[in-house]
Amino acid sequence: MQKYKAILMAVGIIFVVFIVAFFGTDIVMKIIVGHRNEVIVPDLIDMDFAVARKECKENKLYLEQKELVHNDEIEKGKIISQNPNPDIMTKKHRTISVVVSNGPEMVRIPYLDNLRVVEAKLKLENAGLTLGEKIYRYSEEVVKGKVIYSQPMADELIPKRSAVNVVVSLGKYSTSSSSNDKWKNLLDNSDE
Repeated sequence: MQKYKAILMAVGIIFVVFIVAFFGTDIVMKIIVGHRNEVIVPDLIDMDFAVARKECKENKLYLEQKELVHNDEIEKGKIISQNPNPDIMTKKHRTISVVVSNGPEMVRIPYLDNLRVVEAKLKLENAGLTLGEKIYRYSEEVVKGKVIYSQPMADELIPKRSAVNVVVSLGKYSTSSSSNDKWKNLLDNSDE
């Protein structure tokens, strides 16, 4: 019986020594090698995506575009945010996820020709735009008080929430002295 206890005790001690040696060596190796296997996460915010990819490659990191979002303030192709955050230690070959700006959301200018100013304003608002300056011109073709054309022109793409100017008809040119009164009356009632 003593013999079995001694053998069992020896096997137990060998097992404990093996476990301690195995995990101890692993921990010591991680401490020794681990520092050489880590890098500082670079600050990629407001950096062009192609430049950020090169920066990550130099640091032995991977770059992944997680999302592409419209942003009025940040130029198209620039990085808005990143995960993990900059200036922390991380393992080499880790993937950094970024959100990239697609620039401002672009909308198409609707056709405003021959609309009253109020109708043009409503159509612009429905498209996500605003009515800018009203410029008055005489027109042989367009009735007084209606839009001749927009500036920029219809069907062009511009950033959402931009102002669109309209050129409004004063009607046919008249040389009569009462035309000055018509001009004043039109300006006073231009938003009708």
